[in-house]
Amino acid sequence: MSLAFLQPWLLALSLLAVIPFLRTGQKALTYSSVALIPEDRLSRAVDWLIRCAAAASILCLAIGLAGPYAREQWIEKFGTGAHIVLLLDRSSSMNDNFSGRHMGGGVYESKSAAARRMLSQFVSRRQDDLFAMIAFSASPIYVLPLTQDRAAIAAAIRSAGGRGHGLTNIAPGLAMALSQFAGQPVTGSRIILLVSDGAARIEEETREQLKHAFRENQVALYWIYLRNPTGARLAQKPKNLASGTTPEYFLHEYFNTMGVPYRAYEADNPEALKRAIADVERLENRPLRYLEKLPRKDLSGHCYAAALLGVVLLAFAKAGEISEWPA
Repeated sequence: MSLAFLQPWLLALSLLAVIPFLRTGQKALTYSSVALIPEDRLSRAVDWLIRCAAAASILCLAIGLAGPYAREQWIEKFGTGAHIVLLLDRSSSMNDNFSGRHMGGGVYESKSAAARRMLSQFVSRRQDDLFAMIAFSASPIYVLPLTQDRAAIAAAIRSAGGRGHGLTNIAPGLAMALSQFAGQPVTGSRIILLVSDGAARIEEETREQLKHAFRENQVALYWIYLRNPTGARLAQKPKNLASGTTPEYFLHEYFNTMGVPYRAYEADNPEALKRAIADVERLENRPLRYLEKLPRKDLSGHCYAAALLGVVLLAFAKAGEISEWPA
């Protein structure tokens, strides 16, 4: 543990701790002849105990005022799970519902709301995973870096609760999600969990850059495609390959050629979305090694508690002090 101080100059006050050894705060009593008083080793020991208690109280107060703290540190932990980047579509089409097919009731629920609800449940069940979150529509939004802070992750998912807007532009979102792993040692499974109800064409140059980044960072991709029940399926080849009306098919074909683990799920209702997330949870349970950052810890409270203990001892000593010799 590395120790530091917020105001180290206040440690100079600790020099005052020598005062109890130079002067005594006890009242002096007159006696006709000191030579007649027998040697009292217990009294001498008590006197030194009182002096030491006073010096320790002054020293602890000085250290407490200087603001001691243990520096932040990293500890290595082991578990099962993965490093997961949640890549959530926030385009305007995510405001639509699953054609009225709502799990557990007749109230319509948007695709965005259903995704947030089930992702929150997914995160709460994964105790060892590290999560990051990126939202995207026409451009990506950096929400949260990889962390184990469950409260921060839950808040990040809730923050995507506003109405979506813009188009579905996946490429910049994928690039930002991949950047979460760049330059980091591989200590476990890495995945990007893409939740989107659409896609867009990706330029050839960008395709190659993304493919290289996926391979270099050893990242797997899961795509939960929130398909409208009447929409085309990912594996359904369009009749006109030159048409831009089915970008999901071409994106799915591109993902299959990246050379990294890839799995796609088509969810056209909340129950299908729930099954897809459960399958990701089942697949990603491999050994995981990660570093957890322990925050800076304030130690001044311990110093003040020790000082208080010394003061209480001095108060008892003062209460037992006699003002005159017994007759």
